[in-house]
Amino acid sequence: MEAVAFGAAVQAGILAGDVESDIVLLDVTPLTLGIETLGGVREPIIERNTTIPTSKDKTFTTAADSQTAVTINVVQGERPMVADNVSLGSFNLTDVPPAPRGVPQINVKFDIDANGIINVTAKDLGTGKDAKITVESSTKLSDEEVEKLKEDAEKHAEEDRKKKIP
Repeated sequence: MEAVAFGAAVQAGILAGDVESDIVLLDVTPLTLGIETLGGVREPIIERNTTIPTSKDKTFTTAADSQTAVTINVVQGERPMVADNVSLGSFNLTDVPPAPRGVPQINVKFDIDANGIINVTAKDLGTGKDAKITVESSTKLSDEEVEKLKEDAEKHAEEDRKKKIP
């Protein structure tokens, strides 16, 4: 919390011309960003405190034979199960050619610009077909809510580990 206040004070001083310094302020993601995978497990793509702008991607596959669509649920939070995090939105990648599970390769890419706008793209590497979503505000949460999510993650770490690994 103090870091946010300090950063705001420094930025105000720079804008007002009162601060002449080599201080560089870096904006970061307040919470981890990821997607939902099989079993409601959150797969992190961009870790908390990553400086922005940034771009990261991971490749996934289908969970069922002959699966022709994939739903991408974009989540924000620190807990391993999607239900314990905040959903920022979801979208579907359709027209995936039927194949045995595990064969299609779906690349999911997160791009965050300097304004914190998140673009998430899912692309079928076999066909080149893609789908995307834009999240205008990476968090609609207050600083207090972000801190509570971090504290909940720490408080429930052991319980979450048991849920994720049967």
